[in-house]
Amino acid sequence: MLTARTLAEAQVYVSLSTAADSSVPPTAPPPIVPGPDLIEGEDAWTVRSTAGEITVPYASEDAARTIGALFGLGVSQLIDAAQWAVVAATYGRRALDADLAYNGRPDDDREQVEQNWQAAAEAIGEAMKFLPEGADDAPTEAVWSDLGRESRANNPHLLTRAKLEDDLEYYEGTLSDFRAVHGES
Repeated sequence: MLTARTLAEAQVYVSLSTAADSSVPPTAPPPIVPGPDLIEGEDAWTVRSTAGEITVPYASEDAARTIGALFGLGVSQLIDAAQWAVVAATYGRRALDADLAYNGRPDDDREQVEQNWQAAAEAIGEAMKFLPEGADDAPTEAVWSDLGRESRANNPHLLTRAKLEDDLEYYEGTLSDFRAVHGES
């Protein structure tokens, strides 16, 4: 059985796994809610999905929530480095679209803007976890999925430290700028 560090990581994995075409970026996964697709066990949830059953230990989810790590502590065993970079770009595009559409009125969805910029930054952080200390690029074994290999082949700089750091700075900086203009939420 597959194991995710958090429910959010399980959602992203399902989205990546169910994409019909590896050139299509993952969709925003619907939230996992209690019901037939989320079973509570003694020490973990079991997420039933088209990608298979995924275990999410309560302790892992709790630890991630405690420190504010959306996708979990440690390095992902489900989603490879290049997939995380693709996920970050997808959240970044959604954030930019929502940011450009946001006009500051109370009924607008400010939370969507902030959550997407934050998720983009955190997904880049997940990709960066695969970089060995002092390495300028992620090793070959950090990319094991078809989407990951294809994405890296199409963009050889996808997992370089310089690109990942630039992307992280952009996502965090844009979120900070948004909050500076519209105030803290």
